[in-house]
Amino acid sequence: MTALLPTRVSLYDFLIEDTCPIDAIFADIGSISIPQARVIIQAGIQGIISGLLAYNQMHGADAVIKKLLVRNQVKDLRKFNAFNLKTMNAAYQNGNTINDTLFDSNEIQKQICLKIAMQARLNPNLVRHLLGGLSLLCIREISILADYAHLDEKEIEHWFNLQPQFFQLKRGTVNAVEFNNTNLLTAYKLPQFDSSWHDITGYQQPITPTDVLSEQMPHYAKVIERADQNSDNNYLSAEEKLIVDNSNHSDVLTFDTMPNISLPYQRWLLQLAKISDIYISRRRLKIAPEPVQPPSRPFVNFGFLDTQKSKKFDGHDVIVATNNSSGQLWKNPIIILLVLVLGGLSLMAIGKYKYKQSKVITHTNHSNNALNLK
Repeated sequence: MTALLPTRVSLYDFLIEDTCPIDAIFADIGSISIPQARVIIQAGIQGIISGLLAYNQMHGADAVIKKLLVRNQVKDLRKFNAFNLKTMNAAYQNGNTINDTLFDSNEIQKQICLKIAMQARLNPNLVRHLLGGLSLLCIREISILADYAHLDEKEIEHWFNLQPQFFQLKRGTVNAVEFNNTNLLTAYKLPQFDSSWHDITGYQQPITPTDVLSEQMPHYAKVIERADQNSDNNYLSAEEKLIVDNSNHSDVLTFDTMPNISLPYQRWLLQLAKISDIYISRRRLKIAPEPVQPPSRPFVNFGFLDTQKSKKFDGHDVIVATNNSSGQLWKNPIIILLVLVLGGLSLMAIGKYKYKQSKVITHTNHSNNALNLK
């Protein structure tokens, strides 16, 4: 992976790329062809995301967390740490209940299933069960991502408010670029998002983007694990161009064409993007048996930000990178342990000295007493 892309915080891009390996099992569970399965997955994800944003718009992020992300069916599905026929079957059996919550009415569900069925040339009743399984699987993936990134209600609300700008991206160009071990370019093209889903789900997409502040820095994060210097910028779209910062020889990821992301150094957004990157690279939905031990939670090291200065800006904490100031040494556990050891040795040395001094004084007193008696 050469760099974090702006679309790593896009629900649509994340789910489309995350569900790439499930086509075959999805086709098996519904007794349909693999091309039909891919059509249902791609169209279904668009309808699910539109419905999720509409639900958030109507009920708020607190309801999204309590009614969707931590509901019992999602918790049960999260117990599966690998993707296989057993995982898909569990999602298929319990998916309809989550659709009843996600979509506002049965009429909306019928319209979504009818639109997907027309594209895949299938019976809408079959699509209804497959859509339920896909909804539960997608909500589980979003729940894991939000949990790993430790997003709270306010951050989830802000995350969902960022999504409309990703619907407008042109998907004709390469949207995700990776370099594998053989250093060969692997490009994945995502389908254009169909905004007509909003007419069905009732999501009111904002007409104008949020205001961009003039003093905002035009880049997302400095030195995220130092991107591969051999990467070719020509493969990236206009939204994903890497800028080389010659002052410190680091790659900088720009958000110039995404004005809604107005807090480039906000820690939770960086953490979400990085964890999304790690999660996609692990390919958790690849077909595999259940592991003996569950996979470890992704760890994000923010050392590349150096020391952070936090200041209030439009109601949020903005994390600004500074290169001149040093870290707080007293918080370093090694230094604390060293101070404790040296302090302990010093106390032992002082105690030993006091003990020897008291013995010398006692011996001198005994000698003087003996002379006096004589």
